[in-house]
Amino acid sequence: MKWLLLIGAARHYLWPHFPPELQGMASKGLGAVAILVLLAVVWFKSDRSKALGLILLWWAWEETQVAMCSVAYMFSPWAVEPGQGICHALTGLDLGAFGVLFVAVLAYRSAPVRLSSIDTQA
Repeated sequence: MKWLLLIGAARHYLWPHFPPELQGMASKGLGAVAILVLLAVVWFKSDRSKALGLILLWWAWEETQVAMCSVAYMFSPWAVEPGQGICHALTGLDLGAFGVLFVAVLAYRSAPVRLSSIDTQA
């Protein structure tokens, strides 16, 4: 369990070692990396079902974006409007909208009861 302690410590205690203007991005990026490691552990310790794989893949994609955009912003900042995500400001695409759509499709596909599965004929 030392690895779990180290992941938590890195996420919570490394960000102050960055220059003050980068600490927010460093904290955000370290959090994303910590979540990515934990997602990998969930995958390797699980039954590796298709549904779990899709959920972990979605979450890993989201956290990878956070980590990549945080690191990129620390090296070469760009303008970000209030309320706008840093990846959105960089790419011009609302990546969150794609994520929400993917989550909606996953939630619909994994619903325990679908209208199409109800026998309406008596």
